[in-house]
Amino acid sequence: MNPTYSIGETSKADHLQVRRFIELVDTDFYPPLSERGGGISERVDAGLDTTEANFLVARLEERDSLDHTDGIVGMVGYTRNWKSDDSAYVNFLATHPQHRNLGISRDLCLRLEEFLGEQKIKRIYLCTWSSNPAAIKFYEKLGYYAYSVVLDDRGRGINTIYYKKDISITMQNNNIRLDSR
Repeated sequence: MNPTYSIGETSKADHLQVRRFIELVDTDFYPPLSERGGGISERVDAGLDTTEANFLVARLEERDSLDHTDGIVGMVGYTRNWKSDDSAYVNFLATHPQHRNLGISRDLCLRLEEFLGEQKIKRIYLCTWSSNPAAIKFYEKLGYYAYSVVLDDRGRGINTIYYKKDISITMQNNNIRLDSR
């Protein structure tokens, strides 16, 4: 049975749960986020409920009192006004290991596109690495396309692939569909 969850923005009060969730999925990233400049703490401080950045979380409706992430089963981090006033950068996306392959990341990404589109964001950028075929397939299925590759950026034979998506087209298509009903 699929879990019931809601998606919403985080606040400063979510600091501990956001940090714990990132720690939980840390080794899913290459290199792990804890080994990158500033580590996890700086990532949370820089991206949690600021004027330009935040996280959207998928949180279980029914939470286990022993769950140290307070029911967070997925999270996407973003920064607005990344390359221009109308762009954003996805700096984090992960799903809880016990809740994968249930569509949570897809729901988070689609909600983020809707949320950012409402704020007049037209383009979303993100990156992943070449040894992560599941992420490559996932982003391309959502309509992102590679626009740059940095060879051996994450080690020998591991390239960083930069993606982008024009969400203004998606938003226009959604409005056309809504208007034609």
